[in-house]
Amino acid sequence: MISTFLGIETAMRAIMAQRKATETAGHNIANANTPGYSRQRVNLTGSFDPYTVPSLGRPELPGQLGTGVRITDIERVRDQFLDLQVRNESANLGYWEVKRDGLQKVEVILNEPGDNGLNNIMTAFWNAWQELSKNPESLAVRSEVRQRGITLAETIQHLHRQLTQLQEDLNFNVGVTVDKINTIATQLADLNWQIARSVVVGDNPNDLRDRRDLLIDELAKLVDISVTEQADGTVAVAIGGRNLVEGIKADALQVVSDPLNNNFYAVQWSDGTPVDFASGNLAGMIWTRDTGVANILGQLDELAKTLINEVNATHQAGYGLDGSTGNDFFTGTGAADIAVAAGILSDLNTIAAASDAAKLPGDGTNALKLAQLKDALTMPPGSPTGTFGDYYRSLVATLGIDTEQALRMAENEEILVNQLENRRQAVMGVSIDEEMANIVKFTHAYQAAARALTTLDEQLDIIINRMGLVGR
Repeated sequence: MISTFLGIETAMRAIMAQRKATETAGHNIANANTPGYSRQRVNLTGSFDPYTVPSLGRPELPGQLGTGVRITDIERVRDQFLDLQVRNESANLGYWEVKRDGLQKVEVILNEPGDNGLNNIMTAFWNAWQELSKNPESLAVRSEVRQRGITLAETIQHLHRQLTQLQEDLNFNVGVTVDKINTIATQLADLNWQIARSVVVGDNPNDLRDRRDLLIDELAKLVDISVTEQADGTVAVAIGGRNLVEGIKADALQVVSDPLNNNFYAVQWSDGTPVDFASGNLAGMIWTRDTGVANILGQLDELAKTLINEVNATHQAGYGLDGSTGNDFFTGTGAADIAVAAGILSDLNTIAAASDAAKLPGDGTNALKLAQLKDALTMPPGSPTGTFGDYYRSLVATLGIDTEQALRMAENEEILVNQLENRRQAVMGVSIDEEMANIVKFTHAYQAAARALTTLDEQLDIIINRMGLVGR
């Protein structure tokens, strides 16, 4: 009799276990296309203590009865090592993607090689002086010189404005990215609280952990992080060795204007301590803003300053058609404000093409000196080793090399991240075919357990309702 009731309990446990396994397979299928979802698996074990049939004179023979199946837990199928690799490489990918995109924008701004690039415009400027040296009295050629000077100055100013605007855009994005990091940190702390509350009562909050891991993956691309799981189910997320999230508490990053760096944003912790990070979108933005674009701006400014000084020094020594001398051709202090002098704009006769006032109007030797600045060693200032054209072409070549490196590294990192993600999905991703096969397997087991329960019920019915009827 005891065995019959024990058999009913065993069959009931089997029914409940197979139903839970079927429900879990259905949950996997429902989330087959959910980003960040890890497939779940019901772990079954027959670890219930067996029942020993009591007997005073029981022979030394096996007499234990199994008590059925139990659900140990419902676990996420996930590889933490692959998670670590994906997050580390995602940070590198984020860094090189931002660097690549920023440098490619600089290439578009400079537009080299191209008909409207600064190199061709400088060449046209020097050629105009060359023509003026041949026809110093021609107002048409003088007009050409003035117009080429205006075009050159406006092009340099335009390049400066666009590069400065790119820096400001990157600076704005630094602030946006810091806000996004803080938002993710707050969400992670909230999920930590929910997960810890579930773990403490013995639950296994798999779906909450999936949401947390998805946020960590997103954070890893923004800034390089390290993640440590605690015994209570929470995670600590650190940047540069300092915890951004610890348990249910989240620190915050902030941006402050740096007066030593054009008032661009510097990233700090909430207490003003600098944040130590080396990769991710945030690091890429700061490198592009403070190094990539800043170097191009600095070199462009040096080019403009030297151009202003060299052209003005030679022009001041010459004479215009009206006999005037000492006039500047350019005004300004650098790339931001270079312009053709007002006197040149208002009167073509002030363009100093002559070196000797006594030889006016046919003297064009000063214009020739100005044209020869094209081939003079003027750059870089202080220790010149090249011409204006050499300096600018070197700038463009260096940019091209840096861009090519960033493009190559971004492509390599993207391939690596995709490969790691494919490996991770092979572990944690849902296979519809596999889950359908599991449903069939669990359903058959459920039906068999139900049939066993029906059989045991019939046996009890015989014992209770049909035995002992003789003689009544």
